[in-house]
Amino acid sequence: MASIEENKIGKIRGTYQEKRSGKTYRIARQRRLKRWKDSKDFFVVPKGYVHNIVNLSAPINFSFIEYTNDVLEYLKVGRENLKNHNAIRFDVSKIEYFTPEVIPLLISHIKEISFNNKVPIHGNAPENEKFRQIFTQSGLYNYVKSKKKYKIAENNLLHKEANFKVKPDIAARSVEMIIKNCNCNQEYVEPIYNIFIELMSNTHHHANLKQYGYSKWWLYVFHDETTKKISLSFLDLGVGIFKSMIVRTYLKKIGRSLKLVDNVGLVSDLLSGKVQSRIDIDNEIRGKGIPQIVEYSKLECFEKFLLITNDVKIDLKTDKTEKLTSNLRGTFYYIEFKNYNHE
Repeated sequence: MASIEENKIGKIRGTYQEKRSGKTYRIARQRRLKRWKDSKDFFVVPKGYVHNIVNLSAPINFSFIEYTNDVLEYLKVGRENLKNHNAIRFDVSKIEYFTPEVIPLLISHIKEISFNNKVPIHGNAPENEKFRQIFTQSGLYNYVKSKKKYKIAENNLLHKEANFKVKPDIAARSVEMIIKNCNCNQEYVEPIYNIFIELMSNTHHHANLKQYGYSKWWLYVFHDETTKKISLSFLDLGVGIFKSMIVRTYLKKIGRSLKLVDNVGLVSDLLSGKVQSRIDIDNEIRGKGIPQIVEYSKLECFEKFLLITNDVKIDLKTDKTEKLTSNLRGTFYYIEFKNYNHE
């Protein structure tokens, strides 16, 4: 005999299925599908909701790690238009040079309410066939409205998380992909895994100051089938390290004002651990955070290890620091792994 719970669930499902089979529902659904299929963009624009649709042509050299200021300026122009309730189109069709870490940077902004201002954002794919393939196989189209869905490449992983969650399963899956494709020595498994955990753990300290402990982070593992290089992009769109509560507390402690401090001047203290990248709850986690990431970055298995946050770009492999002319409202790590298969 069916239980009360099963009968209740069956009744709810019956009502729902009856609604879906009705003529009104079917007509409305057909109209929605038609609008979706007719659209070549990421989002359908509601009539009367926005002032204009502004086409924003991406820099021809579309690389965040190499042309950082140009990409940040591009996002800034997008933000300003959205703030004025102008819909925008991220037009990447004509790019001539491209590196894949811009994909998580782009989609993270598209999905971030503080950036999109609840105004529709359109987009397209590169005309260059190789670039287009990287876009379509990245997983980006799983997070936007598109007339077509694409299969994600076997060795790619694009993941979004929220509520300052540490996801050991995602870390383990990512490490497995990296080790498999670059043939790293097993001695590097633990450091690489620890880096993932540290990156996930640190994000909520870079969150909006009004929402401390809440942030969204994005992770993108990319394997280039042509060059055989594998890279990791990890970012959160909080306030950035130098605008975080951690840095504010440190400056207050040493009697300095945030407005009067050049962020580049704080890099040494940040990397050495004087500015703690975490709020210590107990002695067990002291010494972790950014100083541990810096220590790991010197390992041979990493060919590149970059940190971009606010108006500062740091090469953690060489300790070279660059003052940026534009600002990233968040924290971005880029790691490129050495491929031992080609030695």
